[in-house]
Amino acid sequence: MYFIALFTACFACTAFADGPHLSVVDVKDYAKVQSYGESTLYKIVASETTSYEAPPYLVELVGARYDMGYAYGVFFSDRMEAIYRAFLESQLGKHWYDDAALAAIGIALDWQWNSYLSVQLPETFKEELDGINDGASAAGCHGCGSYVTRTITLANMPGDVQDFLYILAEEAIPSILHLLPPKSSPQPEKVTQKLCSMFGIWGSRTEKQKLFSARNLDWNKDTGVNELKVITVYKPSDGAYSHATVGFVPLYGALAGMSSQGITVHEANLEENEITFSGFPWVLRLRYIMEMATNLEEARSLWEKTNNTVGFNHMVASGNDAVAYAANKSDYCALAMETMYNYTAFFADNDPREAAALYQDTTTNSSTRIGFPVTEAVWRTNHGYDPVIREHYEWSQSPTSWSMQRYMMIHEAITSYERNGVAVGPLEAINITAIAANKGTQHPYDCMDNTDGTNVLSVTYDPNDKTMYTAWESKSGENWRPACCSTYMKVNLTSLFA
Repeated sequence: MYFIALFTACFACTAFADGPHLSVVDVKDYAKVQSYGESTLYKIVASETTSYEAPPYLVELVGARYDMGYAYGVFFSDRMEAIYRAFLESQLGKHWYDDAALAAIGIALDWQWNSYLSVQLPETFKEELDGINDGASAAGCHGCGSYVTRTITLANMPGDVQDFLYILAEEAIPSILHLLPPKSSPQPEKVTQKLCSMFGIWGSRTEKQKLFSARNLDWNKDTGVNELKVITVYKPSDGAYSHATVGFVPLYGALAGMSSQGITVHEANLEENEITFSGFPWVLRLRYIMEMATNLEEARSLWEKTNNTVGFNHMVASGNDAVAYAANKSDYCALAMETMYNYTAFFADNDPREAAALYQDTTTNSSTRIGFPVTEAVWRTNHGYDPVIREHYEWSQSPTSWSMQRYMMIHEAITSYERNGVAVGPLEAINITAIAANKGTQHPYDCMDNTDGTNVLSVTYDPNDKTMYTAWESKSGENWRPACCSTYMKVNLTSLFA
């Protein structure tokens, strides 16, 4: 077990702040739980004690697309409904609806999936989802495939999900409006803002000029979904590249992920007012990038040939580009993408748009710089820097916003290593990841008995070594801990990708 700490400057501070103390353990083994066809479900066995009450799963899905999905449905059928309900409550608030309202929400989500989000999916993914439904049904959970597609739909929603449900009912399915609570009645609890972060760093800033990248998922905490923590390894037999995702059942897709070709994928909420549901749901779109691309040029081409839905910050990073960069054959190794309906702004390192970004304070008639790009690194939290994206952004762009503060935490972590002559390796990259994760405004550098924040998943990638360091939220109630304050598990995927 490794315990690591970083000294880094905080935003608008001159003194240094002690970084979070973190633990990292190796994976000792994968204990077989169940097999179906060529696919296998394992429990991950750590080399030492971890913070998790139940071990994470690793599921290896192998073969034809339908068969991969079928195995997934068989493996997780007994818990799909319960975890779906937990995920739904995390989005809408607990205990405001009865069974009739829950059924109405299901109808609305199914309509949205069937009419919009599923339309642009490749047939390969549709085959997998059909397999999930049939596999779960064969195991006794009839129609449970809908819990998977509903969860994908919920993950693709804008921030104010409860408002979406009323709009959907009024404009698209008025026949279900009477099943929803009247607007005059108590509404769902306010959904916690989705606060995520990501970065990529390479070249002279890192050990051996490797690429390190990371992704934090800051969502609603302590919902019960961490009961089924999972790494899913996809090995299709149709020629697509093997890839792995990190997340929770039954959210089928890439909350975070890395491919056999060294492609890593990332996401953070970006609240934009130009949205659509006629597009490629992002958790599957990121999988599509991983299974099809070998470098950033190919990833960008694939992205431009598919359609955005609601606002998100995304990033794709490439281990192959890091190798090419070291040989002076590539210009950058990570690409941030600020997105909304029908528009994507691409950012490499040290972008002049980011450097020129100013916040205009209308009360004082003053301007403050809010963009601080550097060479050989790209990062994002929950705001953007493209002028068009900023024009349609719905949250605060103030220098004191929490998104901006976390943006600066990443900037200061990266530049403090530079000032101190430290080449970033795996442990330093994990530290940057953990610092940016939402641990609450009172504890940005503290992991000791911290129940604040909303960080439920934290992943650092070392794609040149086919290794990722994964942490999930742990425990519950007063004992709950953010993912970045739980145990990072070192998972080498070389043999699993083979």
